[in-house]
Amino acid sequence: MDFAASITTAPGREGEAVPTEGLVIRHHRTGAAEVDLAVPSGGHLLHLAMAACVFNDLHGAAAAAGITLGRVQVRADGGFDEALTRSTGISLDVEAEGAAPAEDLERLVRDVVGKAVILRIVGASTGVRLASVVVRTTPGGA
Repeated sequence: MDFAASITTAPGREGEAVPTEGLVIRHHRTGAAEVDLAVPSGGHLLHLAMAACVFNDLHGAAAAAGITLGRVQVRADGGFDEALTRSTGISLDVEAEGAAPAEDLERLVRDVVGKAVILRIVGASTGVRLASVVVRTTPGGA
């Protein structure tokens, strides 16, 4: 797998370069988000679209559930066959910090991933799996 892309909650201003070689962009739910991908290839952008779908939906679902999220990072990675005609599958790693018990945060992440529209559409033609979930309770969430 070598087409990784991620989106992370980030303080900052639109267009501001960040030390990880990412770029801080304006985000409609968090104010700012850091986008990180090695190069702007089609494969990287496909995976960024999947990561951004989960990132956006996670923030929306948390707000609807009354959960305040802190740092969230969604990373999508995958590869393509030698002929570059098929995806070899896509894996997602999600980290979420929030003011809720860990089991509630994990349930929220798994529910969002299970319902995310872009993941379902792409998943109809290749494997898409949630590889890992890491959650941390922030003060006021236990």
